[in-house]
Amino acid sequence: MHEGETVWVPERVIVSPSSGVFVPTAAGPEVDEGEVIGHVESTGDSRVPVTSPFAGRLISMYALHGERVSTHDRIAWMRAA
Repeated sequence: MHEGETVWVPERVIVSPSSGVFVPTAAGPEVDEGEVIGHVESTGDSRVPVTSPFAGRLISMYALHGERVSTHDRIAWMRAA
């Protein structure tokens, strides 16, 4: 890549913030930055929200309801606004 060139890729991946069982919300397809798209439930009563760090449109959910996920696993694919 030459100086001054930029690569702009609008696709983004939302990843799991922790390990546990993924439970989606009814978010989408348009989401705002910071919007909760689901939760990761772990042992006990712990529920960690999965938030979108970008505004845009959800294209596909990788994680299914009830699927076990680890920290940084792909949850969703989106196109940034």
